[in-house]
Amino acid sequence: MIDYFERTLRLTDLEAWTIRIQRVHYSLVIVDERRKAAVEELDTADFIIDEDELRTNYVSVSIFSEKNVQDEYIEPLADLAKQLTEHLVLAHCDVITKFYIEQPEIAIDRLLVEKYGYKLADISLEKLWHLNQD
Repeated sequence: MIDYFERTLRLTDLEAWTIRIQRVHYSLVIVDERRKAAVEELDTADFIIDEDELRTNYVSVSIFSEKNVQDEYIEPLADLAKQLTEHLVLAHCDVITKFYIEQPEIAIDRLLVEKYGYKLADISLEKLWHLNQD
């Protein structure tokens, strides 16, 4: 169902992916939070979790789109997120995927500024020639 996906940015603690389903574009951003998740960050509506049950590290996966994600696209997007982060779950990380309505480019710049202090446009073209843009 996913027509196209491409990693557009790879930093030490953050990756950004562009995804297209039909003619709708999404951005998927994986952030290594480098800490345990807070209980309220986990999706625990169906069960109660104790802080002692939290895994060693928390990795957030945010999927951004300008509109609500169509119901039939939620599962393929969540499955892609699982494929990209499966190795982290095995490495004792809590990986939580959440969907947000926000212009993807603005969301990515906001996350970059929060984590690194710069926007995507501030990364030089030469850094984009390499596997890792740090």
